[in-house]
Amino acid sequence: MRTGPVVLASMALLVGGCSAAPDEDRSAPVVESDAVPAASTGTPPMAVVLTPAATSASQVVTWRSVKAWGNQRVVAQPVGGGTQVRAAARRKAATSVRDSGSARPAYTATLTGLEPGTRYRYRVVNDGGSAGDYHFTTSAAELEPWTFLTLGDTQVANADRPAAIVKAAVNRFPSANLVLHAGDVVNHPWVHQEWVDLMAALAPVRTSRNVVASIGNHEQCILVRDCRSGDAQGFRTYFSSPSNGVSGQRPTWYRFDQQGVRFVVLDSFGSDLAAQARFLDAQLQDNPNRWSVVLLHAGPFASRADRTNSAVFSTVLPVIEKHDVDLVLSGHDHVFSSGYRGDPDSTVFATSVSGPKFYEISRADWDRRGATRARWAERISTYQVVDVAADTLRFRSIVASKGSGSTPSIAYGAALDDVTITKDADGDKSVTRR
Repeated sequence: MRTGPVVLASMALLVGGCSAAPDEDRSAPVVESDAVPAASTGTPPMAVVLTPAATSASQVVTWRSVKAWGNQRVVAQPVGGGTQVRAAARRKAATSVRDSGSARPAYTATLTGLEPGTRYRYRVVNDGGSAGDYHFTTSAAELEPWTFLTLGDTQVANADRPAAIVKAAVNRFPSANLVLHAGDVVNHPWVHQEWVDLMAALAPVRTSRNVVASIGNHEQCILVRDCRSGDAQGFRTYFSSPSNGVSGQRPTWYRFDQQGVRFVVLDSFGSDLAAQARFLDAQLQDNPNRWSVVLLHAGPFASRADRTNSAVFSTVLPVIEKHDVDLVLSGHDHVFSSGYRGDPDSTVFATSVSGPKFYEISRADWDRRGATRARWAERISTYQVVDVAADTLRFRSIVASKGSGSTPSIAYGAALDDVTITKDADGDKSVTRR
């Protein structure tokens, strides 16, 4: 039994861009006109993505446009009727064909004053037409049972295996209202078709559920030869991030709250890991939620023999352990590994892959870091489902695809890993692995 701090459940509402904040919409004004054009077959907005705002009373919507049409905006209304909510958009920082594959403008808008636990229909509108009807549901005001999904690296051939994995996940768990991605969303960030394929793969979720991605090394051309990203132009175009008002904060690291869970997203390849660690410490110290989840591309324990994530281990891990974070999610190694360090009832660490690219697995770095790898798999693609309740956080990794020579032998759709974290009224925590 591990004792953690007693925290109260609350709620609020995510994703990362990669340049400093001038392109992010923080307080979009209300559009004066009530007129909403009918859905257009001409040149409507495209690549619509929902990401969380700093609180659950708001919703961020991001999209691209064929050209810089005027009156870029979002209009939403409760499905059962009620007050219409409107927000004008701001244009995001420019992109280039050379560094992101496209110079089409991108926009972001923030709907504010939303009601909790409410289903909204919305359209994205400009003078060229409109896209929608789409729908999203805001978080409940109290910690009611809910589910979110997580993905490891998709990276290559997004229109193929990753698309099938996303579809399988949302078909099996249709109530999931959030999707976390551990990064390396594409392989070549300067190739426009790869972003098109990613948007196609995320189509079942990106207009109806918040999609949150930690930035990977490929999005910003780190550890990749002959690569162009223009300071992660493509990544910042399709995803937006909330601001937490911290001095020096970059859009690649932030926190958001959703229905009893504090999520902290980090940039494991950022040059400012010390500042990120201070930010993480502050967000976990002042956490009013029952649960805590950290998302980053490269975790503290590498699962390839030729890798070691020393900076994350030495800078971020001490903060994770100080606050006994419940769940740490990562990718980067293109295998599945999960386990703990020290106390079996402490933080659950999980690394996964959700695409067709695989590496040879190793436990060497886990061993030299004093960690225990409790479950592992090689050449198996998964998605993860996390069920949140007042007293339990259940993490399952579901087998979605296999490569040649995959191991262990396990059926499609079966749980490769099944871990339940339990907290009692005093904050005492235990972890059960099936």
